[in-house]
Amino acid sequence: MHKAYLLLGSNMGNREFMLDKALEELEQAGCIAALSSRKETEPWGFNKPVTWFLNQVACMETELDPEELMEQCLEIERKLGRKRESDKALSAGRGSYCSRLIDIDILLYDNLKHNTPKLILPHPRLRERPFAMELLQEILPKNLSLEDFY
Repeated sequence: MHKAYLLLGSNMGNREFMLDKALEELEQAGCIAALSSRKETEPWGFNKPVTWFLNQVACMETELDPEELMEQCLEIERKLGRKRESDKALSAGRGSYCSRLIDIDILLYDNLKHNTPKLILPHPRLRERPFAMELLQEILPKNLSLEDFY
């Protein structure tokens, strides 16, 4: 059994509902072992003002390998209505993120260091997101620190 820490976020529609639905869907990929509080966070990387995000970190126990888990997260995003327009905007050189109904990122997976075109672990922008580190610290076992994963 593996332990993964996931960051969930939404800044469109009923944000609470979207996080609840994503967590419900994630139960098909494993067991949710712990949840952080939910926190409203200011968006960054956007060219124009948008609604703040509601974020939460989940600790999940799963038998899926990291890339299988990433595929499951992407499928849940699609199922819940996510359109990956931000990826298209960034690759087209517009340099801005887009609002999203749901976003699920794998922050950490065991203490694995993983770097493929599909997935980098630990998440490459985790340290740039103080809100994510704060929520992660809420549920990270007390005998671990973020440095244990780098």
